[in-house]
Amino acid sequence: MKKQIFAAVTALCLMATTTLFAQESKPQAQPKTPPTAEQIAQRQTDRMTERLNLSEEQAKQVYEVNLAQVKQMQAMREKMREARKAEADKMKSILTTEQFMEWSQMQGPRPGQQGKAPHHMKGKKGPKHGDCPKDCPRKDCPRKK
Repeated sequence: MKKQIFAAVTALCLMATTTLFAQESKPQAQPKTPPTAEQIAQRQTDRMTERLNLSEEQAKQVYEVNLAQVKQMQAMREKMREARKAEADKMKSILTTEQFMEWSQMQGPRPGQQGKAPHHMKGKKGPKHGDCPKDCPRKDCPRKK
């Protein structure tokens, strides 16, 4: 009798462990494609419709406004990207390789780029200002006091 109970408990533990490991192995996530302007505008409109209790006619008008605003912001973002590239090209022609590398690090990653956010943009999740390097460019850096 004891052997049967032990065998049943062992089998249950084995099945539970197998199920646990099966749930932990998640498939590799595909890289996310950025949402289109239309998708962003629709999401904003849906949120506003829910929170503000918009009528169908109002929702259509709000969608058009949101879509125009999203497209305008995307165009501005592209212009800024081009301006930054032009600035980098000019700096590259003026500075030495070492100077250019240091200047690039001073610029920090730009929005949409991978990597850490500049320390002035770090919020609750990132390290606090003051944990920054000794050569921090900020004038109000507590390390400089």
